[in-house]
Amino acid sequence: MKSYFSEKSVCVQGKAWQVRIMLNQWQKEVGKSAKVKDLIRTRTSKQNKRGE
Repeated sequence: MKSYFSEKSVCVQGKAWQVRIMLNQWQKEVGKSAKVKDLIRTRTSKQNKRGE
């Protein structure tokens, strides 16, 4: 299972059931009403903090 985040997109690779589980986990992290752009923003900001 692989996932890649950039500032404008997300790419998830894996079997359908793996992708579904990953999306459910992300939804729990950012909230049910959150949009994909909110998820990308939280993930890219975490990666930027790790890189600094």
